[in-house]
Parts: sequence; structure tokens; C-alpha cells
Amino acid sequence: MIRFILLRLAGLVFVLLVLSMITFTLMHGIPGGPWKEGERPMSEEQLQAMRARYGLDKPLWQQYTTWLSGVARLDLGDSFDRPDETVLQLIGRTWPVTLQLGAMTILLAFGVGIPLGIIAALRQNTWVDYGATLISILGYVTPHFVWGIFFILVFSLRLKWFPTGGWDGPRYWVLPVVAYALGPIAIIARYTRTSVIDAIRADYVRTARAKGLSERAVVFRHVLRNALLPMLTVFGPLIPDLITGSIFIEAIFRIPGLGSYWVTSTFERDYPMIIGLTMLWAVLIAVTYLLTDILYVFADPRVRVR
Repeated sequence: MIRFILLRLAGLVFVLLVLSMITFTLMHGIPGGPWKEGERPMSEEQLQAMRARYGLDKPLWQQYTTWLSGVARLDLGDSFDRPDETVLQLIGRTWPVTLQLGAMTILLAFGVGIPLGIIAALRQNTWVDYGATLISILGYVTPHFVWGIFFILVFSLRLKWFPTGGWDGPRYWVLPVVAYALGPIAIIARYTRTSVIDAIRADYVRTARAKGLSERAVVFRHVLRNALLPMLTVFGPLIPDLITGSIFIEAIFRIPGLGSYWVTSTFERDYPMIIGLTMLWAVLIAVTYLLTDILYVFADPRVRVR
């Protein structure tokens, strides 16, 4: 297991290195650049001075090696758009809010989606199954921002149960978390239902029932454990997507998180922020897949690392 983890970590470093090269090349290849937009017009002399200040007057390979040496020292550089903050400081200031939003969304999505999928599978082709399927489809096909606007119109403006936006306490968390979680709930419920149905139809479940085991014992000892493996494959990638934030949810509910910087840094050609946020997302994805592979061994004894 240790050798497997070390090899995967080495592969992870290689993938991140290649991704950083691609991102670095593409973001510098986009037409335009920092300080050239109409909102911040600069003379040619000022522009050259700013380029020299941030090292943009050097060859691309030299800019990349300078950035890479900074990463080795845990320095992602200074934000072009917010020169009073480094990229790490900005991430450290805004990501905790996004992380809190994502963590609550994950708890709600898994806490509702998994039981909903199990109940639908155990009551297959009944009104319970059809109702769970309808809820899942509705949550899946409706975008986050539509739910967010709908919740504000109904529960904030009309019923006045919750505030329209902000992040100052539990009353402010309810609407964005629910709006953000409806899509993942639908995905989790559908895949859980499919995995549980496949497990229920297996021969070992019929054998367990023939031995006289109670339905509860059959479900918890045999069905759910064997249905867990395909569920891990699907659910793992959902987690980094949720904890990196939703641009629309944070914008609609005026949440001071990291999500809005994904778009603004691109429009503003804020190169350090672009590559910093991209690498943050990539690390989360890669680590999640690594943890998923490790969990396979514990979820199913038949899986062994070789």
C-alpha cells in the first residue's frame, strides 16, 4: 500500500507539472493582457514599467521557471488586480467561506441523496421510486442559479423567511446550501439507486435471503457494501467541485468566497490568480482520486493493490 501511494504521488507531481506548463502557456497566449483594458488605460511607458515589475518582459520559459521556484517556496506570486495581496493571502481569505459552503453542501447532498437512492432501489417500480426519480430529474436538469433565484423570490422576498444574501449566520446559509446541493443530491440518488439495484440482483443476495437472514441484515451486510465500490467512483469527483465553489451561487447570494475570482481573474488577465486557482482545483481533484483508490481496498476486500 505504501509503495502504491508513493507511486501515485510521484505521478501526481508529474501531472501537476504538465498541467502548470499547459496553463501557463495558454493564459499567456490569450490576446490582450493585464493593464490594457479600457477601465485601466496606461501609457506605453507605464505599461512597460508594470511588465518589468512583474517579470512579464522576460521570455516565457524564464517566467515559468521563476514561478515554479516560487511554488517550491509556497509563493504563488502577487495578484495583478489586487497588488496589496498575494495569491495565497487572497485564497486564504476567501476560500474558508467557500469551503464552509462546500462542506455543508456535501453533508446535505450525501445525507439526502444516498438514503433517497436506497429507498428508491428497495421500493423499485412503486410510487416511492417514481417520486424519488422525479425529484432527482428535477434537481439534475435545473441549474444552480435557477434554484437560487427561485428561492430568493419565494422564501426571501415573498415569505421573508430568510435574507436575500450574505454570509453572517445560519439564516444566511440555508438558501445557498440547499440551492447548491440539489444538483448533487440528484446525481448521488440516481447512482445510488442503480448500484443498489445491481447488488440486489446478485446471486450472493439471493443466497443470503435463502439462509433466512432478515431483510435489514441483507441490505446492510451484503447489498450496501457491494454497492459502495461503483458509488465511490462517481461520488469522489463531486467533492472537489463542491469545495472549490459555485460562481453563480456565490454571486446570487453575495457570498464573499473564492468562486467569483475564477471568472474575474480570467477577464482581468490576472495570471498569478489564474494559475493559482487552476492548480488548487487540480490538486483537489488528484488527491480525491488517490483517496478514492485507497478507499476501494477498505470498501471491498477483493480489491488488492499490487
